[in-house]
Amino acid sequence: MRVLFVAHGASHVPWAVPLAWATQLAGHEVRIAARPQSVDRVKAAGLVAVPVGRRDAGDAFAGWRIPDAAERPERLPDDWPMGPLDWPEERRLSWGSQLIGLADSLADDVVAFARAWRPDLVVYDIGAVAGLVGAAAAGVPAVGFSWCQPVGLYFLDEKEVPPAYLRMFQRFGLEPRIGTDTWIDPCPPALRRPSRVPRVPVRYTPYNGPGEVPDWLLRTSGRPRVCVTGGITTTNFNDRQPQLLDELAGLDAEVLLAVKDLDTGGRPLPDNVRPTGWVPLGVLLQGCRALVHHGGAGSGMTGLAHGIPQIVVPETDDNTQWLWGDLMADSGAGINLDRSRQAEPGALAAAVTAVLEDPGHTERARAIQAEIQAMPAPAELVGYLESRAAA
Repeated sequence: MRVLFVAHGASHVPWAVPLAWATQLAGHEVRIAARPQSVDRVKAAGLVAVPVGRRDAGDAFAGWRIPDAAERPERLPDDWPMGPLDWPEERRLSWGSQLIGLADSLADDVVAFARAWRPDLVVYDIGAVAGLVGAAAAGVPAVGFSWCQPVGLYFLDEKEVPPAYLRMFQRFGLEPRIGTDTWIDPCPPALRRPSRVPRVPVRYTPYNGPGEVPDWLLRTSGRPRVCVTGGITTTNFNDRQPQLLDELAGLDAEVLLAVKDLDTGGRPLPDNVRPTGWVPLGVLLQGCRALVHHGGAGSGMTGLAHGIPQIVVPETDDNTQWLWGDLMADSGAGINLDRSRQAEPGALAAAVTAVLEDPGHTERARAIQAEIQAMPAPAELVGYLESRAAA
């Protein structure tokens, strides 16, 4: 069986790696179609990448054909995006247009490869609906893959479908894929939101890239360890380093600072803060008591897979980082430090201290960890993929 995975962006590639490897280890051929800025992450995982889209890797929006107002959806499904995001309709329609624009910019390359390689199945990131176009071009089934955030694009009713989505198929002479297929979903029950989209659960298996264990990680100071990370694609924490350092200095904890491009402006680091350089997040978290991050689902799920409570510091109030913060607060596994609270002196230090001192946050995080461990491993999903391809 040949399986074509279609990724969305650099931070989404790690979500596909465990299932892609499970599929390959079962004896099947696997390729991962990825945008230029994501290709190196696919190759670092030991998988075969197929570059798609414009080769300007420095511009995340290179080549996007954003539909104009006349081509945008008139409405979106009521449960899209799902969860506690309080987006106005205009914001939702704009986001839907962006996903269609991204898909349209990738469709030429995805279709060309699908027609040449002839996969038996397409597994696509729900944010990369070019995978649906590729599946239509190959005449094979498609299965969505969620990254624990419910913001993939789908249309369950023909009346919801905008002209830009239809034209994306029609320019290749293809019948548009309308209605939803199944989504493979690593979201544990405690965080899952209701949906009309059929879901197949899979255990979240952290993959944070290659690396090595530094010697210092094996030595402890006797104080609780707290990991602070801005993820792999955001500069949120980079821009706020002076404030972060001031607040972290007052903690009675050993702080592991996993922030890209650390620039202290010549200021010495506090004695309790250690810059880690590049170490996979799952490695850093072993032995940590709390995780401070920007609200990325990858960082958050890696933390929960290790049973670690979280302090979420979202960059803005209207994106998926905010959604993850709400999920942590609603589940009791962490604290969402909203924008107004971030501006308060000492707010971050107070939130970290509260998580370290209140065992309830850790208990909830470990309960969600148990839910994750009870979900089917990626290897158990290979049979499902085989059945879909056969059908």
